[in-house]
Amino acid sequence: MAVSANTFFIVIALILGSILLFIRPQELKVTDRSNEDIAEMELRNFTLYELDTEGLKNIMLGKYGFQYKDRIEVEEIDYTDSTRNLRNNILADYGVYNNVDIITLEGNVRYYREDGMILTTDEAVINQLKETILTPGPFKIEQNNDNVVGNKLYYDRKAGTTNAKTVTGYFTLED
Repeated sequence: MAVSANTFFIVIALILGSILLFIRPQELKVTDRSNEDIAEMELRNFTLYELDTEGLKNIMLGKYGFQYKDRIEVEEIDYTDSTRNLRNNILADYGVYNNVDIITLEGNVRYYREDGMILTTDEAVINQLKETILTPGPFKIEQNNDNVVGNKLYYDRKAGTTNAKTVTGYFTLED
């Protein structure tokens, strides 16, 4: 039994028509993303240099970086500040720089200062303008053979003051 080409195409058209009749396409949902926070720039395995007329000020390295209107978010941040009397370096799993001199760090935070001081904690907030460091949780500070452990550190470099809770320190005294 031979089927003519016209009959074949009529059968195919009927099958496709019934498919369209019984299987309706889903409605396209349009969502308003005007209020959503979308990164203006994304970086991978990057190095940023901040320069001024006097030379190099800062270096920021990271695995992933996202620049928003009000902040920069960095995964695996490595930030070196050369503008202070003692150059310092900050490492953390995650950091947010709010474009107004405040850096919030989370996860495996390590702060190294040129004179050998090392601060380790899980979370820190650094205000570069006021030159303060706040660690809301446990911390450890090491310098030479001395070390201090405690909770909730507030360090003010300008005032030369340090406040903390539940502090235990070990110091080497020289004769």
